[in-house]
Amino acid sequence: MSRHRRIAERRFDVGLKHIRAVNSVATYGSFTAAAADLGMTQSAVSRLVIQLEKQLGVSLFLRSTRNVVLTAPGREFTASTRRFIDDLDIQVNNARALGGQIRGRLIISCLLSITHHVVPDAVLKYRKAHPGVEVHLREGLGSEVHEDVRSGFADFGVGNVTGLGQEVVTEEIVQESCFAVLPSTHPLRRRNALSLREMRDEPFVSLPTAAGLRRQIDVAAADQGIALKHTTVVEQFGTLFDFVAADVGIAIVPASALPRRPPPGVVIKKLVSPPLVRRVGILRLRNRPLTPAATGFLNIFRPLFLSASRR
Repeated sequence: MSRHRRIAERRFDVGLKHIRAVNSVATYGSFTAAAADLGMTQSAVSRLVIQLEKQLGVSLFLRSTRNVVLTAPGREFTASTRRFIDDLDIQVNNARALGGQIRGRLIISCLLSITHHVVPDAVLKYRKAHPGVEVHLREGLGSEVHEDVRSGFADFGVGNVTGLGQEVVTEEIVQESCFAVLPSTHPLRRRNALSLREMRDEPFVSLPTAAGLRRQIDVAAADQGIALKHTTVVEQFGTLFDFVAADVGIAIVPASALPRRPPPGVVIKKLVSPPLVRRVGILRLRNRPLTPAATGFLNIFRPLFLSASRR
């Protein structure tokens, strides 16, 4: 190795704070948001990023007055260093757990239906047991949950178990039935159970077409030779129940999204011909062990999850 190269390598002097700053800016696409995430001033974050860029000899971001976008070297750098930071955080949390304390941040990515009732109950119990852990919940569609887990952004996910890559493994897979939700004054309210064919002329309050449940419902209807009328599309299950209660339309929801008691203004009916069954599980990276914080949460979450799916 030449003397010039040895000198150049010795001059590469960056710390963990530089790497965290770059990854936070990449995650949020903003120096302001990254500063809030790291508990630093915006100028301090900007200075760390510039120092690292000078050390590397490349620009990691394209900056404008409105947004911050990763360059090709920036994408390559953050892809490799993000996993390093995640693994380091896991080891720090493991060490703290051995010392009798569980602290840090827990990031959970979860289907919208699961966050409607199951997750809040679990978080309430978890916060009482582990007040030192900051819980971040990301709600999304199945594809978004998969990506959060695959990228390592989330500690684990709760989502659909189909279409997963080899790097993602599943556990606690449950099969949950789906139910029809009707306004309490609807003519079909007196039926003990309903079929898709009986609902084919009804206006539906539905999730977006990108939702796995919506696609499953439409495929089942197509198999029956019918097309359902999705006249109103909402993003949240709470809104869905409100719209049904207001007689905007009817809906189909999975068992885990059902409240313990029907909300005022709605009735819930068993769905048959065909029965719709959704498969949902806990997702995590194959080669990434769960942190003590994540393990503690799942110990509380699992029984609630299984109970809700059988509701």
